Amino acid sequence: MDSNLTNFTSSSRDQCYDQVGLYAYACLYYGVHDYLSVILCCFGIPANIVNIVILTRKSMRTSINIILTGIAVTDMLTMLSYLVYAIHFRIMYGLNDSVGKYTYAWSMFLAFHIGLTLTTYTISIWLGVCMSVVRYMYISSLGNRRPGADERRSCVLVIIVFALSIAMYIPQYVFTSVHAESSNSTEVYRIRSIDIKTTTDRSPLQTVLFWIFLIYGKWIPCLLIIVFGILLLCSLHKSKKRTEKLKGAQTKARLKQHTRTTVMLLIIILMYIISELPQTVVLVMGLASGDILNYILLGDTIDMLCLINNSVNIILYCAMSKQFRDILWSSLCSIFQISDPKRYRSVQTTVTNTSPCEHIPQQS
Repeated sequence: MDSNLTNFTSSSRDQCYDQVGLYAYACLYYGVHDYLSVILCCFGIPANIVNIVILTRKSMRTSINIILTGIAVTDMLTMLSYLVYAIHFRIMYGLNDSVGKYTYAWSMFLAFHIGLTLTTYTISIWLGVCMSVVRYMYISSLGNRRPGADERRSCVLVIIVFALSIAMYIPQYVFTSVHAESSNSTEVYRIRSIDIKTTTDRSPLQTVLFWIFLIYGKWIPCLLIIVFGILLLCSLHKSKKRTEKLKGAQTKARLKQHTRTTVMLLIIILMYIISELPQTVVLVMGLASGDILNYILLGDTIDMLCLINNSVNIILYCAMSKQFRDILWSSLCSIFQISDPKRYRSVQTTVTNTSPCEHIPQQS
């Protein structure tokens, strides 16, 4: 969602018909990306609102669910902004650089969109790192942690991630500006931001901002989430071995729930890796070769991977958490005045430990 990507795509579309290879793919996918992204956003925005509402219920408040709530907030903000961007700049006006497309107000929105999505993507992946770290620490402590203290720490952790990410990109917000220029004898407004296409014409400030984005927003979180994902996978293997040796039915059930929680978090981590790692690899390859153009050509595809990651968590929660399904069904019954089956009524009075990322019940 970089302004340079938008400008490049628009200026290059007239030459699409004679292109081959990566250029041809970028041109072909451009025609379907906009409509797919709008469909995903229309699904993902209400889905994340549902996630926020359910995960913030008293019976669902755990250290992991607090972090997942932060992720849902950033995903919702990303998709809200992208929906407006896709409809106005890409579907309504397409490739035409008309006055209506780049008015001052819409160009200011585009500048806001660039800063917002850059920040929310960074916050989201760092919260993914925090989620994997918190879960690994819980497993390492064999569940002997105080829930209340863990929840408070998670709240502080989420606030710190939001604050640090915003602070890191303050120079980016300041550097991004709107300026007027002539196009076909009319005045339009363009975004001036960090140019990712070249490495020779950047000012020292642009270079610093680019490396902050690359290191803080991509390299470090991708590395950490892979490392802790592997550690969680190893802990899952140990947990299975431990379950095989147990005899008590109640203890086995608790460990199975523990395993289910870890598996779900591993799937979320895998989705982060699938959506973020390709960007990092392409950027590194572009820097190594001195040609960052490949990143721009794959921009729409990378955006789609991120939008999918932003929108599918609710499906995962419903598939793996009975309590999440029960609360969702109970809420829908209340809203649409549907008779609530007896098997869901217990949700109103009973708190169970089967939330999407609920911990194993504590020893009394």
